[in-house]
Amino acid sequence: MGVKQMIGDALEGELGQPDLLRRVTEGITALARHAGKGLPVLPPEVEVHIKVGKGSVQVIEQFVQDPAFDREVEARILNELVRLRPDGLPVRRYVVEPGDRTSVEVREAPRRRYRLRIEGGDRDGVTITLPPTRRHYLLGRGDWHGEENQVANDVVLCESEKAVSRRAARLHRSNAGLELESLDQQQALVVERADGERLRPALAVTGRVPLAAGDRIEFTDGNKAVVTVFYEEA
Repeated sequence: MGVKQMIGDALEGELGQPDLLRRVTEGITALARHAGKGLPVLPPEVEVHIKVGKGSVQVIEQFVQDPAFDREVEARILNELVRLRPDGLPVRRYVVEPGDRTSVEVREAPRRRYRLRIEGGDRDGVTITLPPTRRHYLLGRGDWHGEENQVANDVVLCESEKAVSRRAARLHRSNAGLELESLDQQQALVVERADGERLRPALAVTGRVPLAAGDRIEFTDGNKAVVTVFYEEA
C-alpha cells in the first residue's frame, strides 16, 4: 500500500489528502506580509503542527516526510503568492502529534542553527556552526575546494587524510532544510540515520540526501569511515 493510499485510509472522515495540502498551504500563506512594491514576504522558518488520531500519527509522519508532499506545498504557495520568489519560501518543519481533534496550525518559528562535529582524522573534535543565511557550504580536505586553489572550502574536514577528497561534498540549503550532495567523494560518502538506515547521496535519484539532526555523515576509504561528521542542532 502506498503512502497516499494510507493517508486516505487513516484520515477517512477526518482530514483527506487534498484538505491537508490545502490547510497547510493556507496556514503558510496567511503569514505573508508585504514589503516594498507590495512584494510578499514570508518568515524564514515555519512549524506546521498537525494533530490527528493516535492511530494515524505514524502514517501522517510518513506522508509529510515524503519529498513529494513538500514539493506540492511549495508549488501551491507559489501559485497563491504569485510575486513571491522561490528563494523567499520558508524552511518548513512538520510536527505530527496525537490529538482528540484533527487540526492543522502553522506558526512562525525561530531560525534553527546547526553545527557539524568532526570525529576522526587530524581535526578530531572540531565543531563548526553553519551560518544560517548561506545557501550552500563546500566540504573537503584542506583549505581549497579542488586543485586549482581558487575556491575555498567552507568546512575543512581534515588536512592530510587522502581518502577524503578536496572537493568531497556540498551542503545545499533547501526550503525543507539541508541536503547533502557527494562530489568527488562519490559513493565513498554515506549518511547514516538515527535508526541505522544508510544512504549514499551519489546513488539517490536527485543526487542529494536530506539531513536531519542526529544524522552521521561518513567519509570512507571505500570500506571504513576515516572521518565522521555529526549533524547536530547548535
